[in-house]
Amino acid sequence: MIDKRIPHTDLDRLLDRLGKRGAVYAPAKDEAGEAVLAAWPQSGPAVLEYRNFRLSPKALVLPQNQTLMCFKNGDVAEPALSDRETFLFGVRPCDARAMLALDKVFLGGDQHDPYYARRRAKMAVIALACARPTSSCFCTSVGGGPGDAAGADVLALTLDADLLLGAATAKGRELLASVADLLTDAPPAAVKEAEEQIQAAENQMAPVNVDNIALRLRDAYDSPLWETASQKCLGCGTCSYLCPTCHCFDITDDVRGGTVRRVRTWDCCAYPLFTLHASGHNPRPTAKERWRQRMMHKFRYAAENFDQLFCVGCGRCIRNCPVSMDLRTVLKEVGA
Repeated sequence: MIDKRIPHTDLDRLLDRLGKRGAVYAPAKDEAGEAVLAAWPQSGPAVLEYRNFRLSPKALVLPQNQTLMCFKNGDVAEPALSDRETFLFGVRPCDARAMLALDKVFLGGDQHDPYYARRRAKMAVIALACARPTSSCFCTSVGGGPGDAAGADVLALTLDADLLLGAATAKGRELLASVADLLTDAPPAAVKEAEEQIQAAENQMAPVNVDNIALRLRDAYDSPLWETASQKCLGCGTCSYLCPTCHCFDITDDVRGGTVRRVRTWDCCAYPLFTLHASGHNPRPTAKERWRQRMMHKFRYAAENFDQLFCVGCGRCIRNCPVSMDLRTVLKEVGA
């Protein structure tokens, strides 16, 4: 529930306070003027008005390259897992919601990844609601929304002079309690204004029909749609590397001198070598099978295995695809 506020002019003090406890990341502008989630402190105040980051925050909980252990002279050593807290301020609700999908993969069921678990346990997420979604955003169609608190410990909303805050988890309540001297109660009029802002943002997004999408995709497995849809795909992996829920990885041993590092590195189902067997057989030999796999994973297999779509509607894959592929078009055509 949104019930606290802090003036924009005091936000730096809040972030500085959190910085005394651990690492803080907040929105900033890079040299090209694009929004990035950067380490705090920064050269200027935290940015509150921005289009979502090109890179999702998943690298802070699942690094793109991560050393799991080292071998040298017959000895094995594992890198120490940090006990330092991490605070992510200003991630959009779609990215906060994506954390829940990653949790199901790395923490759910019989799987418990100690590297992921430690980073996640030490992380607090302060999501910042969207007021101006882009034309590629469709979070409302996949269970989220511009004011969704799922996956966040604290939800924040920006008004002209104030930032409104509300705890969504016990961790969020502890966080707000630790900076209580910087906060005041949010007046009802401000809360109403924020709710209206969120509703206006929701109204800007065109709906995408994902009703019974897992069943529709199952029935469309052998559809000629996949050949047509994949003809433009370059297999560059941009969509997977920018996606906040993509989590496929490879593990390799990097030998340098007398030291061997076992490294986990992001991988991508769009790559021809992703499913290449040692025998030389590849069950996904063309872009058709690989493009189909991506869509099936997000909208069918994840729904069947985790009861959750592994797409949060952030639109990164749409905005950044070099050949302008749009998965919403495929979703529309499946079962049409």
